[in-house]
Amino acid sequence: MDLRERRTALGWSRHDLGMRAQVDKSVLQLLEMGLSEDAESRERCEKAILEAEAAIVKEPGEA
Repeated sequence: MDLRERRTALGWSRHDLGMRAQVDKSVLQLLEMGLSEDAESRERCEKAILEAEAAIVKEPGEA
């Protein structure tokens, strides 16, 4: 899945991901459209999404 698909699968808006990743939502839009090569912003978004995905798949009682 691409960045947009993963974001929407979490039920997040661009604003939500931007806040979590500390990335401006206009930069996020360009990343999702493939019009930005901002590696640092992409990495921040990926990290925020991975952390949220990991929290979803953890078994009850896991830290």
